[in-house]
Amino acid sequence: MQHSLRDVTALVARLVVGATFLAHAYQKFVLYGIDNVVASFGKMGLPPVAAWFTALVELLGGLGLILGVLMPVAGVLLAAVMVGAIFTAHLSGGFFSADGGFEYVLVLAAASLALGFSGPRFTLAALFNGKSATRSEKAAA
Repeated sequence: MQHSLRDVTALVARLVVGATFLAHAYQKFVLYGIDNVVASFGKMGLPPVAAWFTALVELLGGLGLILGVLMPVAGVLLAAVMVGAIFTAHLSGGFFSADGGFEYVLVLAAASLALGFSGPRFTLAALFNGKSATRSEKAAA
């Protein structure tokens, strides 16, 4: 029972955080337009590839968390992009996000990293590998 509850809560968190990153990717590609995002990154002294990298990591990393594929890679890349955002755009605003600070971005970085290593249950990878239970649950059976 305890493992199942942990797996369900990890799934809910992966869906919420993944959807948040998908929304940010949608914002960059569709609402703002990637050319405007490139220009905005340029004003911060960042090259165009940084804007593209950020948008693609948010898109593919968000999908990775939602579907449960390549989760460690997704978690590390999403966390790295958020740490980059802290240092390039939010650090000068202080801690609180209401002031433009890094609070929200820091939480997304930590959540991405934690969820990236949250385990294989309720993931597309587990479905294709035929793993309906974690290794520890199989060993206990």
